[in-house]
Amino acid sequence: EAAVGRPVGDSDKAIVWGLDVARFGDDSTALAKRRGSGLLEPVKEWRKLDLMQTVGRVAREYDETPVADRPGAINVDVIGLGGGVVDRLRELGYPVRGINVGEAAATDPARYMRQRDELWFKARDWFVSMAVRLPKDDGLIAELVQPKYRLESSGKIKVESKDEMKKRGFRSPNKADAFCLTFAGGDYAGSVHRPVLATVDYDPFAVGTPDFVRDEERRGNRQATSGIDDYRPW
Repeated sequence: EAAVGRPVGDSDKAIVWGLDVARFGDDSTALAKRRGSGLLEPVKEWRKLDLMQTVGRVAREYDETPVADRPGAINVDVIGLGGGVVDRLRELGYPVRGINVGEAAATDPARYMRQRDELWFKARDWFVSMAVRLPKDDGLIAELVQPKYRLESSGKIKVESKDEMKKRGFRSPNKADAFCLTFAGGDYAGSVHRPVLATVDYDPFAVGTPDFVRDEERRGNRQATSGIDDYRPW
């Protein structure tokens, strides 16, 4: 709770979105947006969306976001309907990445059972090691503190699954899972947009340029190229 509203400066970091797609009728689809040490806004939730409606919501979120604030990556859990969402967003040209949280941990498979477990602990380390900022989002905060974890016989860490949490009477932590997905791949520099300071007009086919000469010679117009020095790039 100490992180709520705390000012941080991360204007040079790329923005990453995390999307957890609903698997069942009572689950929600959740979208989290993070830049470095700050969660940019409360995690959005939508219910009862089919695959194409989910794609439409995410596409609209992206298109309505100012260019400088768009994500370098949209990380989507591909388990269940998420795979179809990834395929369609990629087809439409959005910067989407499919993350299979059921696979082996990406960076420390000796410590974590699956990638989901690793991402939850990356989120935990984010709170512990950084001066982070959260918007006021009581639902997210509640979900982040609910899961338990255990050491398996292999010595690896396993975070409580959504089904296990439901058996204990908690709702599926969709907001928290979306937030944790923003840590897949790290805070790479991918889409920090900077203004162009100056431009110079260039016409490749202006009279006298090499491109003009070649184009006219292909047309057989020797007169247009007479008096122009031969051009050899090597």
